[in-house]
Amino acid sequence: MKNQIFILLILNMLASSLISAGETTLKLDTKGHTGLIRDIVITKDKDILTAGDDKTIRIWDRSGVEKRKILGQIDIGAAGSIYTIALSEDEKYLAVGGYLGKYTGTKARVDEESHWIRIHDYSTGKLHKVLKSHTNIINDLSFSDDGKYMISASADDSVKIWNVNDDFSLEDTITFHSKDAYGGRVIKKNGKYYVVTVSYDNKIALYDMQNRKVIKSQSSDYQLKSLAVSNPFGDQIATCGKGKEILIYDSDLNFVKKIKSETIPEGLAFSKDEKMLISGTSNSPNIVNIYNVNDNYSLKSTFKEHKNVSIAVGFLDNNTAVSTGGIKSEVVIWDVNTLKVNKKVYGVGGKIWGVGISGDNIAWTHKWTRSNGLSELQKSINLKTFNISNVKQTSYFSRISTINGNYTLMTSAGGDYGKNDAILNIQKDGQTKAKITRMSYDGYHHSCYGWYKDYVISAGSGGHIKVYSKSGTEIASLVGHSGEVWSIAVDGDRLVSGNDDQTIKVWDLSRLSNLDSSKVISPMLSIFAGTDDEWVVWSKSGYFNSSVGGDKYVGYHINQGPNNQARYVGSDKYFDTLFRPDIIASIWQTGSEEKAIAFASRTKKVKSVNVAKSLPPVVNLLSSSNIKTSKNSIEVKFSVSSKEDIKEIIIIHNGERINARGLKKKDNKDFKSVIIELDSGENIVSIKATNKFAMSDEVLVYATKTTQAKSIYKPTLYMLSIGVSKYKNSEYNLGVADKDAESMVKIFKAQKGKIYKDVVAKILVNSDASSDNILDGLDWIDKEATSKDVVIVFIAGHGVNDDKGTYYFLSHDANLESLRRSAVKWTEIQDTMSNLPSKVILIADTCHSGNITGTRRDITSAIKSIVNSGSGSVIMTATTGSGYSYEKTEWGHGAFTKSFIDGLGDMKADYDSDGTVTIKEIDLYVTSRVKELTKGKQKPTTIIPSSVPDFAIGVR
Repeated sequence: MKNQIFILLILNMLASSLISAGETTLKLDTKGHTGLIRDIVITKDKDILTAGDDKTIRIWDRSGVEKRKILGQIDIGAAGSIYTIALSEDEKYLAVGGYLGKYTGTKARVDEESHWIRIHDYSTGKLHKVLKSHTNIINDLSFSDDGKYMISASADDSVKIWNVNDDFSLEDTITFHSKDAYGGRVIKKNGKYYVVTVSYDNKIALYDMQNRKVIKSQSSDYQLKSLAVSNPFGDQIATCGKGKEILIYDSDLNFVKKIKSETIPEGLAFSKDEKMLISGTSNSPNIVNIYNVNDNYSLKSTFKEHKNVSIAVGFLDNNTAVSTGGIKSEVVIWDVNTLKVNKKVYGVGGKIWGVGISGDNIAWTHKWTRSNGLSELQKSINLKTFNISNVKQTSYFSRISTINGNYTLMTSAGGDYGKNDAILNIQKDGQTKAKITRMSYDGYHHSCYGWYKDYVISAGSGGHIKVYSKSGTEIASLVGHSGEVWSIAVDGDRLVSGNDDQTIKVWDLSRLSNLDSSKVISPMLSIFAGTDDEWVVWSKSGYFNSSVGGDKYVGYHINQGPNNQARYVGSDKYFDTLFRPDIIASIWQTGSEEKAIAFASRTKKVKSVNVAKSLPPVVNLLSSSNIKTSKNSIEVKFSVSSKEDIKEIIIIHNGERINARGLKKKDNKDFKSVIIELDSGENIVSIKATNKFAMSDEVLVYATKTTQAKSIYKPTLYMLSIGVSKYKNSEYNLGVADKDAESMVKIFKAQKGKIYKDVVAKILVNSDASSDNILDGLDWIDKEATSKDVVIVFIAGHGVNDDKGTYYFLSHDANLESLRRSAVKWTEIQDTMSNLPSKVILIADTCHSGNITGTRRDITSAIKSIVNSGSGSVIMTATTGSGYSYEKTEWGHGAFTKSFIDGLGDMKADYDSDGTVTIKEIDLYVTSRVKELTKGKQKPTTIIPSSVPDFAIGVR
């Protein structure tokens, strides 16, 4: 690890401008880790802290629900990676170490951010202090059991002792080891303090803190890396490293036992009752072992759920283990006796094991099937239409060739760690003409490689992708990834890469002929595709295109200086400015964001956002987030902070918008409260605030009312149902949109007197569905619906985008040549939906595969405009993106409406057979049934806001 400090030295000297603008970086947030999890901490309340290569500390409750994140300064490449975290005994301080910041190579080594230790106030996440003394990266941190001392172990070979009570003053430095120090633990014997240390010099040592000297050491046959002590007295000391064994010592560092292991163990922890020792793994087989301490460390159980390395392990309690890692960077909570998995937590992404490219289509796989980046491809995205498809034949896509005429590429062993692919041999006619050796500072090995024209492209660890000449001379660096690059592919001048960081990046290699002095090429586009079928594509300035929910998975990591906590703001907060599918498509065509912006500005004004200076408000909850009560109401207290004036505070209760005029301000401070009248059972309250720039993240309050109302209130359902099959211009005609609108009213009318007190409907079909009548219908809904009612708006027919991307619903009298005068602009529907006080369901089937040609149909932006308005509307769409809605005469309806009618009218969506169909049940049924009817061609989407609990829409 000693040479690892040079990873960012090279990258930062070449590409420091990549992050400098506003100190913001576009970063994934897949609601789970996107890189190797390197450390884990369990709190007294059984919360689980995890951190690692994705530069994020996530805090989960014991059921696997994420509670919050703690962020710090990051930079390009590996800068910001977290290798170790430690929590003080009183849980006041969280210490963080690793490769935390930029290495410039121009400062004194103690002043390089990459060598610092951060001390956070654990309860708030705010940065309390930065410790500067080490001269290389931090490998390990720990606190003494009494909270007096903190120990840090570094790649500078030293172990340091910090006095916590004296605000982390440096107490002492242990300089015994000759190679990277990887662990230090305080033990206390007979009232005296000692530190146990381990190092890559193969030694474990016992340091007397009083006399400031090593009093004993032991040597092993291999480098030592992990360290654990069973209790504050060090009765049992366990260590392991590069050998297939665990070494046990007593508190005097006398050798006790050698535990043989099937795998190379990494990560050790004792249970609180000291009866068990758990070990992770750094290689195959990917097993986590638990040993019975009292039975001479016999093997108690072996956990085999992980499909990749698991080096961060621990105990939640004396019956429950937590292990992390695997292909999905998951956190797994499991029973130590039965090995039953209680909870598995991971994000919606996955490592990219293979990529391919063919024309406008980029393909990838989340499943490893072959080495050298050649795994079978699963999915593809077309960067003109942004349609996602299943890959039927991998051979359709170009990969990268290791043969170029009479030149070939072949790997061999070498480098810092003797990896079998550390050297790339460039051979001509079978004779080696040049060798490219990867060291720890430039990628360790050659994970995938091949030819682009007469250039050699090779990728490795730490996000490294390099371009070399035939003679092995480095020509350029492709800078953008942060993890292991598993696959690259070339088609023409386009290179595609797939990475551990779960992103696909697209590079324009034509820039090799016109490099600037930095010799750095940045990705022209980045792609994330989730396992939930959501996706997002973004550019270096943050312009993006996405599926309806895809933009929630990427956002801005905002550095606020190395002495401050960082912030994260989702891209969805800047939807109005940065959602630009036209720019993204044009970047793909032109290879340049600058050219794409110039082209797009001809038809629509292009705005930029300095995110660091355009931050949304922050809402802080001042009362409990989980409430159980028998009372009829609760008081929710919160504060809102913002550098700009607050435009609006949006409060939603169970999908119904609360009048913000009911807010009370306390003591002339920025402290507000609102009284929420509770429904029986589950209640969810959402609070958001907006300023002139953006909307805050929402804060949620969960309240359960334990008493039932004396009588069940039945709301009135107001329904506006619109369907156009017969247009004034018969060329637009459809088959069954009118029947869909009429039938939807019929199935809801059948619920009158059951779940609804009354069902009041206005049906507008064919010639009745003129622009004026539709607007009148929206006015009718707006005037009639109250906070106690339910509103359903159903729309079936054609929808199109104009040349600026504005979405219109084609009314009966619509004319494609004059959309503004003849069709219904989507903002009319959006404004009505967003401001209704009632619970709102919008059901849209406006992407029919009818007879309109030469027009663009993409309802995504229209749907997102409602989602991003902050309303609690539930939205169901027959399809999204530019996908089609299908209808057949034998169905009698469109696939979407038929599925809905069968699910509710015939109660086929009543999965739990309780006589009730809920919104989540109908969503599940419709999604499954539509895919079945259309053989996967049509994919419905439902958006249920987090502020809306599941609710019934019909009963038997």
